[in-house]
Amino acid sequence: SSGIHAEYGSSGINAEYGQGASSFVPVMALDAKPGERVLDMCAAPGGKSAYIAALMKNTGMLVSNDASKDRTKALSANLHRLGVHNAVVCNYDGLAFPKVMGSFDRVLLDAPCSGTGVVSKDASVKQSKDEDEILKIAEAQKRLLLAAIDSCDHTSKTGGVIVYSTCSVMVQENEWVVDYALKRRNVKLVPLGVDIGKDGFTRINKYRFDPSVALTKRYYPHTHNMDGFFVAKFQKLSNTIKTPKEVFHSDGESDEDMMVEEEEGN
Repeated sequence: SSGIHAEYGSSGINAEYGQGASSFVPVMALDAKPGERVLDMCAAPGGKSAYIAALMKNTGMLVSNDASKDRTKALSANLHRLGVHNAVVCNYDGLAFPKVMGSFDRVLLDAPCSGTGVVSKDASVKQSKDEDEILKIAEAQKRLLLAAIDSCDHTSKTGGVIVYSTCSVMVQENEWVVDYALKRRNVKLVPLGVDIGKDGFTRINKYRFDPSVALTKRYYPHTHNMDGFFVAKFQKLSNTIKTPKEVFHSDGESDEDMMVEEEEGN
């Protein structure tokens, strides 16, 4: 895609990989450090993982995972071509984490999505995704985000950071998913550390979100001259799991505003 040709020579990664802003902004927000344990949960084809490895100066351990066995071939090939040697490529469903591996300093979840932010490249998205399908995708994203949070070590001295991103402009895949995680895990949203982008919605149409959701960032083709995408950055505070209790108001609408906190079993 258009945008930047990342050159990683100072990190011992001696090649170029052209990528758009939707690929490098989430990695900038993740801000991986040398020597850390980092999980890239949906990593193929490898552009983000290569950039993460460069920021880590090819040290520590980067787990580059993808649920598609076919896509891990391109992932392995790209990391090999770019000279990345601190990465382990694996092929798990993202929901397998943290059971297969956990206690990461940082986790990037660039979630599978509707692709509504890249209509300029694939106009068929406008016809191929209806509301039911968007909601189905959002449910999968919610489960993946909770798995990403559970895979992160809140006691990390350098991290405890989770970044969630999509190449979608749909509220249901972005702010709604982030708000869902805030209600169920002991995490807080923090600034991305990237100056560009429009603040995430805290209210739109029928949706009302936690005020801190304004710390997320949206990017639009017509405003920023790049793909449409969304990025949120969490700091994990503890392993506490929140269990929302449904409260029904007199108007019949439900509001998940009561919490019972339980300690995580593992």
